[in-house]
Amino acid sequence: MNERIIPRESVARHLSITTEALVRYERLGLVRSVREGEVEGYEPSQVRRIWSITTYQRDLGVNLAGVEVILRLRDRMSHLHRHLSHLADDLAALAERPGADDEPS
Repeated sequence: MNERIIPRESVARHLSITTEALVRYERLGLVRSVREGEVEGYEPSQVRRIWSITTYQRDLGVNLAGVEVILRLRDRMSHLHRHLSHLADDLAALAERPGADDEPS
């Protein structure tokens, strides 16, 4: 694995939440933990996701069901953004092809 794994206990301490809450997030499918050797924890992208979850709950008062919906929508928007970016690249490549400006006969 190329990315550094941040231990679960360290994430819990830095975000001021319990390890039990992290395990609950995992059970609900909100985040994914990974194991590397004897270390079980999270990749940096998952830590950012956990931070979002705690922010939604603490600052906005969103319950876990609402957090799940928000995360699903965020994931979908991210997917759509990537897809649109690829389509824009494809269109730009087509426009740059020789003869792209020629009118059909």
